[in-house]
Amino acid sequence: MEKKMRVREVMQKRVVTVKRSTTLRELIEVLHKFTFHTLPVVEEDNRVIGIVALEDILKIFQPHPSNILNMLERIPFLDEYEERSLLEEDIPSEMGVLCVVEDMMNTDIVTISEKATTLEARRLMKLHRLKRIPVVDKERHLVGIISLFDIILAVFKAKGIL
Repeated sequence: MEKKMRVREVMQKRVVTVKRSTTLRELIEVLHKFTFHTLPVVEEDNRVIGIVALEDILKIFQPHPSNILNMLERIPFLDEYEERSLLEEDIPSEMGVLCVVEDMMNTDIVTISEKATTLEARRLMKLHRLKRIPVVDKERHLVGIISLFDIILAVFKAKGIL
């Protein structure tokens, strides 16, 4: 059943998004308001240009570039490195308005077409270790978002569990 289900049948059509100019303060307010912590970043025409996640906020306060930080995170005895340095950072309150989504967003994003199957969506999620994927049209305009929960919910409904 899951092989035949299309992304458009199970995706969420109402998507919370942010713009590249959204401030850190505004981003945190949005993340606090909703239960998910990954948001598509869109242009004025609703074209997806990036994605920002809770983890991306932590990275802007790191003393090292992300490629070096990735290497440091792989060293087993440095497990507490990220949490310790963020808690010890002297973060000025101005950061709330000076830092914007464009400073943190990931532009190397995975998207999927609404015509794809939920099986294809799940494979992409596994491959890239994602729980949510923006759904876009041919011009990369956002038309929805699909999550692992959406897929599970659809399967359970199709099998009569829900």
